[in-house]
Amino acid sequence: MAEIAPLQPNWSAAYPTPSDAVDAAEHWRTVTAELASAGTLADANGHTVRRLVEFRLQYEKAARHVAEHGAILTSKRAKVGQWNPYWSAMQQADARIVVLESKLGLDPVSRGKTTKVARGKKTARAADAYLKPASE
Repeated sequence: MAEIAPLQPNWSAAYPTPSDAVDAAEHWRTVTAELASAGTLADANGHTVRRLVEFRLQYEKAARHVAEHGAILTSKRAKVGQWNPYWSAMQQADARIVVLESKLGLDPVSRGKTTKVARGKKTARAADAYLKPASE
């Protein structure tokens, strides 16, 4: 029985910036394709996939800011630098991404646990007949 794939959200309604909507749609396609190839794509995964996509976008935005401004911000008035708030946002998004990818079986460690196992053809053995009820 084939599973029903979750419907892709309307990213342009969620993200007013067109490039964010395009990036979200690309992440959605990538994740759902990986789930489909593993045989674990289901409508029930839709919300988890959506959150994964959202956290990936947040991570990318924060990472761009940190790459541009650095992890430590300095100001003209303060002599001591302070942690860039985007650094914290990037770390938190990364932690959530790891958890969600694990739940979906996308990381290498959990991939073997979530993929469907292909069952081979069962061969009859003498021991199988031993436990069957006797015919009257």
